Amino acid sequence: MTFRIGLTGGMASGKSTVARLLAEGGATVIDADRVVAGLYGADDPGTELVRDLFGDEYIAEDGSVDRPALGRRVFQDDLARRRLERGIWPLVRRRFEERATAAAEAGAELVVLEATLLVEAGFAGSFDLVVSVEAPEEVRLARAVERGLSEEEARARLKAQGNGEARRAGADLVLDNAGSLEQLEEEVAGLLDELRAGKFGGGRRPGGASAAAAPDSDALPSFIFVTGNPHKVEEAERALGRTVEAAPLDLPEIQSLNLVSVLRAKAAEAWQRLGAPVVVEDTSLELDALNGFPGPLVKWLLEAVGPEGVARQAHALDDARVVTHCAILYKAGPRPEDEVVAHGRVAGRLVLPPRGEGGFGWDPVVVPEGAGGRTLAELAASDEGKEAYSCRAHAWLELARMLATLPGRP
Repeated sequence: MTFRIGLTGGMASGKSTVARLLAEGGATVIDADRVVAGLYGADDPGTELVRDLFGDEYIAEDGSVDRPALGRRVFQDDLARRRLERGIWPLVRRRFEERATAAAEAGAELVVLEATLLVEAGFAGSFDLVVSVEAPEEVRLARAVERGLSEEEARARLKAQGNGEARRAGADLVLDNAGSLEQLEEEVAGLLDELRAGKFGGGRRPGGASAAAAPDSDALPSFIFVTGNPHKVEEAERALGRTVEAAPLDLPEIQSLNLVSVLRAKAAEAWQRLGAPVVVEDTSLELDALNGFPGPLVKWLLEAVGPEGVARQAHALDDARVVTHCAILYKAGPRPEDEVVAHGRVAGRLVLPPRGEGGFGWDPVVVPEGAGGRTLAELAASDEGKEAYSCRAHAWLELARMLATLPGRP
């Protein structure tokens, strides 16, 4: 059986060096950047996506994407970057699966996907092991400038990639590349030795391929999950493998398109009222046809038009692509450093008519990628269940990994 590694890391972290070392050790390495480049030729699906999103000004004379112009746009415009990422990642995943399958059929024992936003794109679930290559930001900045970027360009790209919190939390293994090349070579050699010895086993991750299990529940701090919804409590308990204490509180909910801002307002009130560590969660339905809207405002839209009405809006605009997004915030005190935020994202499409009797909310009209055409509601009513494709289950697993590594935890 082919073992699959997701290799990630920020710009100039050294992940390409690790990819080269893994290839020298016998791995088949697939570079997501090269996959994207292969999608940007004339008449390729990535080029059509760019034209649909941003217009012909980003298409070169030969019909391919003008990559320098597109890069300048998306690294200066957060909304444009998010729109592009939501559209391009399903195409990248499809190409990767095609190449990974071909490699496995050819006898490859180890297949690696090198991708900067592997975790943030919700793709971690496709791998037996997720490895993140890390280095301090100033080290990465210096490396990027040495490679030809101006300091301004390098800082903009580093900022666009975020602080790496989600990436590190979603990784099973972190390789430290703050030192010399020789030290990194030793780390990679050790990883290859451990893989050959079967240390990491297999075991597929939720979401389509292989998954690291949630951390031991004994390693997690206690908290009160603020919800009155028994279905959400059950889903949390299944993800964490332990009983979850819950408390129904009527919390103020600000109207914002920023999901984390909504959570912070709720968590602050809950922590003040309960005087104990709390967890709050919320979800967002992000339609490509509406540039990510309704986002966290989806509950009001569902109340107004129902799931079928939401799907009809997307189909009327001829773009059924959607991302289901759950964020969960743990708050143990009044300071910003007392917070931990975890995200789970699953790409899919909206279908008509609604199908399935299980689940709740948008479940009858959302078909996740890799689910064989079944809606979340159909999955929820099946023996398989919907956890493997649930953004909420993904977020709980990420939160568990993050909490298990808090200072002072075993």
